[in-house]
Amino acid sequence: MRVVRGDVARRALSIGWPLVVADSALSIAWIVDTYFVGGLGSESIAAVGAAGYLIWLYMVFSTLVYMGVLVILGQAIGSGNRGLVERAAGEGLTLSILLSIIVCAAAFAASKQLLVVLAPEVDQLAWEYLSVSLLTVALHYVTILYDAVFRALGKTMPILYSSGVFTLANTALDPILIYGRLGAPALGVEGAAWASVAASLLGLLVLVYLSRYLDVGLRPLRPTSVSRSILALGFPSMVERVVFVVGNVVYLGSVSRCGADALAAHTIGVRIESLAFLPLFSIATASGVMVGWEVGAGRIAESKSTGWELIKLSSLIGLVVGAALALGGWLVTPIFTGDPRVAWLAALYLVIAGLTEPLLGVVMVAGQIIRNAGDTRTPTLVNLGSLYILRVVPAYLLPGLMPTGLCVLGAWLAMGIDIVGRAAAIVFIYLRYYTRLARRVA
Repeated sequence: MRVVRGDVARRALSIGWPLVVADSALSIAWIVDTYFVGGLGSESIAAVGAAGYLIWLYMVFSTLVYMGVLVILGQAIGSGNRGLVERAAGEGLTLSILLSIIVCAAAFAASKQLLVVLAPEVDQLAWEYLSVSLLTVALHYVTILYDAVFRALGKTMPILYSSGVFTLANTALDPILIYGRLGAPALGVEGAAWASVAASLLGLLVLVYLSRYLDVGLRPLRPTSVSRSILALGFPSMVERVVFVVGNVVYLGSVSRCGADALAAHTIGVRIESLAFLPLFSIATASGVMVGWEVGAGRIAESKSTGWELIKLSSLIGLVVGAALALGGWLVTPIFTGDPRVAWLAALYLVIAGLTEPLLGVVMVAGQIIRNAGDTRTPTLVNLGSLYILRVVPAYLLPGLMPTGLCVLGAWLAMGIDIVGRAAAIVFIYLRYYTRLARRVA
């Protein structure tokens, strides 16, 4: 019996496979950073992990522009409105540059105090890494705009090339700058941050160069009513991402209460998982693009049918990825730390993550489909409600009920409860209300 329509799966995979590699760039960079920083000790791993949550927080503000541009471009391409495509891309670039300046200035002023609260045992090390990494954050805002344009057009190979340059540069520079090889000064965790800055700049330059071959001119344009539409569509998703990351920072607090070993294990587990769920993220992007094209062309019923096939495809991919996490974690985690207890805890995290990975795929794909269909608010409400009610609150209650030495297991079980609840809610909404939620915005 056919599980997923072959034509839908093939098209999604043809758009998505370059993104699997391309989107792995940041995850690979974080894993490479974790590997090389691991030679400096568990405190350095914990510091980079804590700083990483704030970097993630600062980067997600880019969703304000990114999501609005992605939705408008996808539907404008589907309706054949090339003028709107060029206008949205150009105004989106202007908005991204302005937003990067605002966010990075605020982040520099607030981060040192936030790290004292978030990771008091390693706050100074974390600040050394984060203060430099804000340059990477600034570059991210421009890069993500170019990324949105290429994705909406279905031209994902340039993103692959850019990410490949980023990954190779970061991997080569990490040991040189962290440990002072080839005559360079030994900068420790700060060296890992400088490696990411240099690699991010190279990756952006690749996208800028390749954008010359697009059918759409990409240059900063003065904001008009199109900018208001971009911001209106992107705002709910930005709120979702920002509040989601804040929730995860609060959630991290429940992990850090269990000690530096638990925080180090969590950091290792999250970074390995971030690479593993990239196929799901890439399928989600491809799914949103495909559904956006159909909604833009006025084919609402067909878009729902296509979307359901893509949701099923994501659960199958999640099953394979989850099995690899659950079974392979025991072999992989010792590579990142010489502490057997930290490695064992990280492998335990990956077992729990692996069991919920098929449902995470459903959440990611169904949510992105609804967004690209024109409703960016409903996925926001589902994700935030589940995060705070089913993850953050239980994460502060369950650790105290765990056996001695397994405090952090309670926080990780709360993560699993959240994903199960979110998947049930988003599937119900999709099957029952999709045709009411979908709307043309271009």
